[in-house]
Amino acid sequence: MRAIAGPAVLSVVVALCLVACGANDDVVAPEQRYPQALDQHVDPAWLERARVDLSATSYPRCLLVERNGVLVMEEYFNGSAASEFYDVRSVTKSVTSILIGIALDAGLIHDLDQTIGDYLDFPEIKANVRRISLRDLLTMTSGLPWREIGSTEQDYSEWVGSPDPLLWILTKPLEHAPGTYWHYNTGASHIPSAILTVATGQSALAFSEGRLFGPLESEVGGWPADPRGYNYGGHGIRLQGRTLVKLGRLYLDGGVYHGQRIVPASWVRESVVPRNPVTNDGVTWATGYGYFWWTGQDAATGLSYYLAVGYGGQFIVDVPSANAVIVATTAWYGVPDADGNFSGVLRAIVHDILPSLG
Repeated sequence: MRAIAGPAVLSVVVALCLVACGANDDVVAPEQRYPQALDQHVDPAWLERARVDLSATSYPRCLLVERNGVLVMEEYFNGSAASEFYDVRSVTKSVTSILIGIALDAGLIHDLDQTIGDYLDFPEIKANVRRISLRDLLTMTSGLPWREIGSTEQDYSEWVGSPDPLLWILTKPLEHAPGTYWHYNTGASHIPSAILTVATGQSALAFSEGRLFGPLESEVGGWPADPRGYNYGGHGIRLQGRTLVKLGRLYLDGGVYHGQRIVPASWVRESVVPRNPVTNDGVTWATGYGYFWWTGQDAATGLSYYLAVGYGGQFIVDVPSANAVIVATTAWYGVPDADGNFSGVLRAIVHDILPSLG
């Protein structure tokens, strides 16, 4: 009689066969890879499609999807890990917007109609620039000139490398009357950080640690400052993937985290209202702009969203009707086609993740 192998022997044989056949993590079924997805009514097959799409290049760093407060997808790519702090570029602008809202609620800033001249007293600033309001700055309608999105010429390097970036932008002649013309301007987005520092008596970093990231039980991995000591309002903050998810969740929950009010609900609502149509230059799949937050709608799924956006492929995407947060980060420094990577990551979010939400 031929001996029949027992269960233990069969397990060893199967395991050896899998190793010999070169089986790896890629054969895991989507519902096994993302076991909490179905419970949150997220289709794991679409999540798997996004993972495969982003795994095809060497630049993505993380992709996280959270729904109903449950993290259903957390992927890190190309040697990245949950402990890593990412330079999320212009997502910094949305963080600055949050801090302005907190300062307003605390009475440290009176209202958005206050002007540059109310806080920054430099004799070099012309009278018409002094009259630019905080609202104009947050909505990208300052009227100050800047070449970035949609331009072959770029101002960023000259501006950030200047001896005094704050005065560099403040001393530019106006191109448009403030409040009348939307134009993306990283240089002008630095001004609210300086205003915040004057208003609060703290750097944007210190204020954020005490009023935002501390209550969120998160850390800031770094935030560069200009030669005057003002943290750059428009770029450079370093945050972990899960912290980005917390920021998205904070807004979906109306400014509350674990029962604690951090941001006034009115500011959350107001800052993601599309106040200016993005018509002269902008981001694919984003057609409106609030207070340093983009807004958009996907025609295929009908889902509306608002998003924090950073150069090279850094995103926080909130989908209110689905109660979902999508976060992605991507390598950008020295990358030959950072714009292409940006589009590829956003395409995966729109074409793969949004359909997963049902």
